[in-house]
Amino acid sequence: MLQHELSNSLERSEQSGRWEPTESGSVIASWASASISFLFTGSKLGFHAGPQTERKDKANGGIRMVAIIIGNARESALQDTASWRTLDPEPDSDVVIFDEGARHDKTFVQIVLIDWASQLEIQYLYADDEAKFERLPEEANQMPRMLLVGDSISSAMTVSIERGKPVPFGILDGFPFIAQRRLLQRVPPLQVDVDLVAYPGVNLKSPWTKEAWIANISPTVIMIELGTNDQFFEVPKERFGDALIELIQKLLSQSQNSFKHVWLVPPFPDKDTDNHQLNEAMSYFTDRLQNRFRPSIEFKICDLAEGLTVKDTVDGVHPSLETHQRLGGRLADFIEENLF
Repeated sequence: MLQHELSNSLERSEQSGRWEPTESGSVIASWASASISFLFTGSKLGFHAGPQTERKDKANGGIRMVAIIIGNARESALQDTASWRTLDPEPDSDVVIFDEGARHDKTFVQIVLIDWASQLEIQYLYADDEAKFERLPEEANQMPRMLLVGDSISSAMTVSIERGKPVPFGILDGFPFIAQRRLLQRVPPLQVDVDLVAYPGVNLKSPWTKEAWIANISPTVIMIELGTNDQFFEVPKERFGDALIELIQKLLSQSQNSFKHVWLVPPFPDKDTDNHQLNEAMSYFTDRLQNRFRPSIEFKICDLAEGLTVKDTVDGVHPSLETHQRLGGRLADFIEENLF
């Protein structure tokens, strides 16, 4: 068995989301949906979870930390949820993907962080002596790429398993990735790559402490699902509008002006507030953004939450699994209408 230098393996893989390198040569993901994908030829494969791997929250609907997705091709593997495997790696432990036995030939492999409140450190990949890692086919890099900047709603955050239903695949059960799978089921299949970063809102923590990672994504479209937390905290529409302009300006500078579409998702219903100022200000936001960024960017409102009530949630704000399915269908239709 060979221990593969991680930097060499990563050069032959596709990384999605934010992976931060460490001084020791490992990489750490702490934003749910971060993934590493590649084609593998060989008979044995696994990775070593580093000592900084950590489960930060147990009360999360039974979500495990990592999903392993494998298949003959990316398109079929992402649809075949029955074959997905989830696990909770211990710090400083080996995670087996393929044990020695049948030989795999250019098999699609994806390692995904699926839990909202976990951190995964990968120190190295290991494989049999004659194994080979390859990048995904070139067409995988040519499909439309959506970067969703959202919050815990996009991340399929839920209540503890004692109070609700289990969420078997964590963030992959959220509406953005359901939409991705629905599009793959179209005839012919429509392929969209999805990257997601999530944080509580402009009033709280910002994800921009380290900015270089977005340059690796070069998204085609930006989707912004923020405002539910800010509406609860009564952030004025003027401040929220200023923050949207600042956010888009940062994304433009980091992505080398790769995107031409921005879709705004209005705030979701919240049982703890009667404030709807930001919902009512959506046209105000698009007007400000168009005045600032047009004609290079087209802005649209994607009202996924239209018609939803707190009855569609697990705790008064976070959608249920069934609601995520409906939202994913709506988003798939919106993407097909506006990107294809």
